[in-house]
Amino acid sequence: MQINQVVETYDQAAVDYEATLSRYWDIGRDSLIASLQLKPGQTVLDAAVGTGLSLPAYPEGVSVVGVDLSHKMMDEARKKRVSADITFKISDICNLDFPDNSFDAAASGYTLCVLNDPVRALEEIIRVTKPGALIAILDYPKSQDPETQKWQELIADAASQLGFPTGKIKWNALMDYDKLIYNSNLPIEVLVDDRTESPNPFLCSCQLLLKNSKG
Repeated sequence: MQINQVVETYDQAAVDYEATLSRYWDIGRDSLIASLQLKPGQTVLDAAVGTGLSLPAYPEGVSVVGVDLSHKMMDEARKKRVSADITFKISDICNLDFPDNSFDAAASGYTLCVLNDPVRALEEIIRVTKPGALIAILDYPKSQDPETQKWQELIADAASQLGFPTGKIKWNALMDYDKLIYNSNLPIEVLVDDRTESPNPFLCSCQLLLKNSKG
């Protein structure tokens, strides 16, 4: 997936994005944000913020910096009613424009599966969060069931090139979270790895809570 093609797709799909996502995937984010155990005064990176589906779940007194490459997705995010202090910034999560150790925590919802280089993105999230920071991830993973994987293989090419649904969401239907989390040698500790398996390939999901263990 070329980044400019992905951005163009999400710009075009911004207005209908949430309706599309809710048709195929669970979009609840409360437990994702709650897992960060945020306290007033902390600063959180939301990467990539998209239409702001996670924003209403952030508590009052927390500062959230939402980054994304699609300004039209962030236009939708600005419409959300939120309790936290929200700042939006155009930024590539594979090359974040923040100093090291800028954030107390980070969250990512259905993001890494749309990237060409999810390892690089996670490296950047680790770089800009502080040692010991919690990183919460909700995403679409490659199934651990070989039968479900067959359906994901059929979806994969179209989903990454044309979008699935067509022209709406471009993503990697074979995103290997075992490889990303356990075999990438990143300085992280896995605190929670909750996978949802289903014979319906669209209902596969993973929610992870990582701890930044860099020195």
